[in-house]
Amino acid sequence: MTVQLTPEQEQRLQHLAAAMTVTPDELAQAGLDRFLDYQEDVMLAVKRGREDIAAGRVVDHDEVFARIERMLDGR
Repeated sequence: MTVQLTPEQEQRLQHLAAAMTVTPDELAQAGLDRFLDYQEDVMLAVKRGREDIAAGRVVDHDEVFARIERMLDGR
């Protein structure tokens, strides 16, 4: 697989890699790993949210604000 970088992206990558004393490839690989981890976490959170909705494990907007107000009043 090949990823095409804009000249600006390549310049930023070169600059950061030099400042971190790693190669641009190493920095790009690390960044891609973090991005993929994040995307997987988001997808899992959405899946869990949908499962919670389907199971009725939700609190409506008005109840959330009522709980917040009760918490703040109890300070």
